[in-house]
Amino acid sequence: MTHALRDRIQRWVSLPHPPEKIWAEIGGFGAMADWHPGISSTEVVDIEGETHRHLTLSNGGLLLERLIETGARYYTYEIVDSPLPLADHRATLSCVAEEGGCHVFWSAVFEPTDPSANEIVSGFYEEGLRALRERYGG
Repeated sequence: MTHALRDRIQRWVSLPHPPEKIWAEIGGFGAMADWHPGISSTEVVDIEGETHRHLTLSNGGLLLERLIETGARYYTYEIVDSPLPLADHRATLSCVAEEGGCHVFWSAVFEPTDPSANEIVSGFYEEGLRALRERYGG
């Protein structure tokens, strides 16, 4: 049995605010367009009893993601359909307390279908976290 090679991306930003404040603004499954400059719109929909979101990227691309799990200040989701060169993508966005504020942590595991996948996902995460740093300081 062979297993596909999987990539792991982990990015984070430290912010000088309590995690409750930051998560209240970014933690909704439908809130990504409110803080990520690469997302022009987010629509949360119910598909066969499960929570999904349609993301429209700033470049016009469309993604469908399914919410897998939520907790106090995190959620885990998977990409169901997208133009990205990857498969079996599962990611978690979380916000945890640290001395003097919090850090927002975004991680993913996926199977790249093209060598550019790692750069694309990393760049997307970094763009969003950079926007949070600009908005909240840090």
